[in-house]
Amino acid sequence: MNIFGIGGFELVMIMIIALFIVGPANLLVFIRKTRLVYSEFKKQRDELISAVEQTIDVDDDIEELQNLKESLNNLSEKTSKSVREIKKDIGKE
Repeated sequence: MNIFGIGGFELVMIMIIALFIVGPANLLVFIRKTRLVYSEFKKQRDELISAVEQTIDVDDDIEELQNLKESLNNLSEKTSKSVREIKKDIGKE
């Protein structure tokens, strides 16, 4: 068992210390609130990871679009050059 890098023994020690600090009557309330905070933390972490992954996907799309734009510009230049050469050849005849 490993939660936040804390092993089983460390978790038991934390629970014993919490028992002394909070008291036996409030320990269950403390555990419930801690669990709620932890679940909210996990939810926020998952949302952050999702947002970062979406941003990375957008960055990949932007890079792909830039590469496509460069390819289209090269194709346009080659086409324009070919058209000029054809016009030049037609003008000579």
